Amino acid sequence: MVRKAIDAPAAPTGRLRPREFAAIAVFSGLTVVPAVIVSVVPLAAALGFMTPVPIALLAARTRVRAVIAAIVTTVAVTFVVTGLGPAFAVLASAVMGGLVGEVHRRGGRATAMFLMSLIAAPIIAGMSVLLMWVLVPLRKLALEILDNILSGVAKTFRAVRFEAGGNAIDWLAQHIIDNWWLWMWIPGIIGCLLTLWIAGWLLTKVLDRLREVPLEDTLEVASIVDGDRPVAPLPLRMAGVGYTYPGSDRQVLSGIDLALTAGEFVAVVGANGSGKSTLSKLLSGVEPTISVIDRPGAPGLGRQGGTALVLQRPEAQMLGARVADDLVWGLPEGTEVDVDGLLAEVGLAGLGDRETTDLSGGQQQRLAVAAALARDPRLLIADEVTSMVDPAGRADLIAILAQLPMRRGITVVLITHRDSEARAADRVIHLEGGRVVEHHPSWMHPEAISPPLPQRYDDAGEPLLVVKGLQHTYLIGSPWEVTALKSVNLRVNRGDGVLIVGGNGSGKSTLAWILAGLIKPTEGTVLLGDEPTHERVGDVGLGFQHARLQLQKATVADEIMAVGGIEVGTAEVGHVLDLVTLPREIAARRVDALSGGQMRRVVLASLIASKPDLLVLDEPLAGLDPQAREEVLAVLAGLREKGATIIIISHDLEALDKVCNRRIELVDGVLEGGL
Repeated sequence: MVRKAIDAPAAPTGRLRPREFAAIAVFSGLTVVPAVIVSVVPLAAALGFMTPVPIALLAARTRVRAVIAAIVTTVAVTFVVTGLGPAFAVLASAVMGGLVGEVHRRGGRATAMFLMSLIAAPIIAGMSVLLMWVLVPLRKLALEILDNILSGVAKTFRAVRFEAGGNAIDWLAQHIIDNWWLWMWIPGIIGCLLTLWIAGWLLTKVLDRLREVPLEDTLEVASIVDGDRPVAPLPLRMAGVGYTYPGSDRQVLSGIDLALTAGEFVAVVGANGSGKSTLSKLLSGVEPTISVIDRPGAPGLGRQGGTALVLQRPEAQMLGARVADDLVWGLPEGTEVDVDGLLAEVGLAGLGDRETTDLSGGQQQRLAVAAALARDPRLLIADEVTSMVDPAGRADLIAILAQLPMRRGITVVLITHRDSEARAADRVIHLEGGRVVEHHPSWMHPEAISPPLPQRYDDAGEPLLVVKGLQHTYLIGSPWEVTALKSVNLRVNRGDGVLIVGGNGSGKSTLAWILAGLIKPTEGTVLLGDEPTHERVGDVGLGFQHARLQLQKATVADEIMAVGGIEVGTAEVGHVLDLVTLPREIAARRVDALSGGQMRRVVLASLIASKPDLLVLDEPLAGLDPQAREEVLAVLAGLREKGATIIIISHDLEALDKVCNRRIELVDGVLEGGL
């Protein structure tokens, strides 16, 4: 076998790539916002020091061509919104940001930054002088305004019989008018130096936070290395394949031997962090760092007749406003697609004109599958596509995927944690610690559906949370007005374990945010004790559906201590990590290096550390492997035994009777059985 060197991806060349266009749009927007605020709110002038930071971050992580495009875009948008003056100020800030980022990208440290500032500051300040020299009417107007202001100050001094002060102000005004370029240039140099140094310091802090976030999207690199080779992803063979991410010394996959042929339905299973998603990237075209992958042609990720990848979160793959538009987004011009036929094939018949944002989670996943099929792939990889979908939607999706090998001859690789899904496949590939091991079906643990739980509360209990007449509508009065909750009445007693179930789009996540006080409902009351929850933010601990969005600190320990409060130290961090069955050594790890399941348990550990009156967990088991799932359920059951009050919002019923003593259902915004 051939061992390949572990090199960083080569710098991109040629035209800007889609990812770079997206970065330009984002960072340009982040630059324009503080500039506009500064232009309309004089007291917010300190924000001007932050203006260079977004462009600096872009420059530190991409090539000069993208930075120039971002600067042009930023200046153009600022000019349209606020006019010439702020646009020029933004130009100067963006140029400074570009210089700071370029120094960082080339490995420059404090000395290089200092020298660059000494050279750049006089030049950038000189640009302002040059502009005023050319724009004579603007210069005359500015000097006339300044003269009037200083003359008024001088008259005020004389009115209080301070003649010397008035004479000094008159002399200063005349000196500024006669030597305006000097008075503009020297303060400009000082301002540029301060801005450059502050931007450099802020950039260092941001880059430190992003240190383990890769500079390149490995999948994007995979789509580039196809070159001019004909697309032919199958048959595929791996022999002794290994993979290590750039900048890391940990081998995520090693000794992988597997083969894929046309028309197979293959399931890939394994614990969180076992390397399943990394394997999907290699199948999609990422080059291994050890050995080679044998294919007859290019993987062709996203290309006609190549490889298609459907991810866990369908909203991350939706680009079109309408269903029909999203289905054909990105296809080469002139490609003929039977839109109605594809939608019917995945169970979305007649929804071509529907807004994509109006679809439920299950419908969005079906649309993602349809968009993949529009490229007529030979290999389709579905990575945890059912983890955020209700049971009925899961069954529909698996049925659709299972039919593709027979109906279209497509090889389907399904990455899953679920026994019922893996059993539907022709064969199972089991990963453990980055290696393929013999699969034992008992590892999957057949899904155990909770027995029916009572719906009514116990009258004898002490009420902790009471919800009456709750309704919530987003964007009231706009064309996009949506009513998420129509009638919710709920009582939760202290020590209760309440399971709220419902299909995708039923309003579960909106209810979770309202119960935690992060959203004030448009109608009704939500009382924790005797106070509205929106006035007691923090007393209800909320676990987000997508755990990564909740982790704000660099390391696990920092996250737990920040959420838990000042009384939480290293001993408490170790204790809560024990509770969620994570090794104490993980406290020092950066959150960006965690698997999805580990992130979810770190969020739970942080919430436990904060000692909330009530825990509201939105889909706490999504994406967890069977063992991790049992461990989290055991943690929650233990908390309830100690008196904790827990609300679990889920579309999943599997084994939740271990934690919950009653169940209620949310149907189209109406909560049934809450009171």
